Amino acid sequence: MSAEGDKPPEGVDEAEVEGAVEAPPGGDSSKLPKLPIGMRVLAFFVGWGLVLVGVAGLALPGIQGVLTLLAGTAVLSVVSETVYRLLRRLFRGWPRGWRRVRGFRNRVHGWLHRSKPKGPTAR
Repeated sequence: MSAEGDKPPEGVDEAEVEGAVEAPPGGDSSKLPKLPIGMRVLAFFVGWGLVLVGVAGLALPGIQGVLTLLAGTAVLSVVSETVYRLLRRLFRGWPRGWRRVRGFRNRVHGWLHRSKPKGPTAR
């Protein structure tokens, strides 16, 4: 938080906000290894599907609308840097929530990255 205008809201510890929003020591979390095109397309459609179900869940009973929206945007953030920055800005005041969303995003990326075929295996 170097600039004077970037101060956290009152009652929020500056170190918590900085640790939650800025890059971890190993590098920027937004710069994950690129997924294969098929996995990016799959993540794109699954993310938008979850967002649409979340929007419907805001009006329909029985569907957790807000949680589904968050899950959909977290999946979309795997393939879209813009969505990642939007989420990071949205959770600026909630470092604990940001850590959970970032963790979910990294798990989704890990699942998609591991699911690619490895090539022929010798037996």
